[in-house]
Amino acid sequence: MAIQAIIDSAVLLAYFAVSIDIVIQILHILKRKSSKDVSIKGSLIRLIAISIFLIKFITETDLVLIIGQAVSVMLFIVYFGLLVYYRK
Repeated sequence: MAIQAIIDSAVLLAYFAVSIDIVIQILHILKRKSSKDVSIKGSLIRLIAISIFLIKFITETDLVLIIGQAVSVMLFIVYFGLLVYYRK
């Protein structure tokens, strides 16, 4: 049981790190008011992939993975929306 708690904590820390990365990218786009140097196709593929992971984690009913992935998907949707909005 203690090992599982350590693993769950590490997973949450990893999701936190990924979320910080996405937030940094969001702030960068907002500051520059441009997303010209970012691939929309690549970002769309990444959004689809992380959404598929979320569906998989929901079927596994692992709350730690579901929460972490749901936060990642929501942040990435904001990121993708900004990519499209600021495309010039």
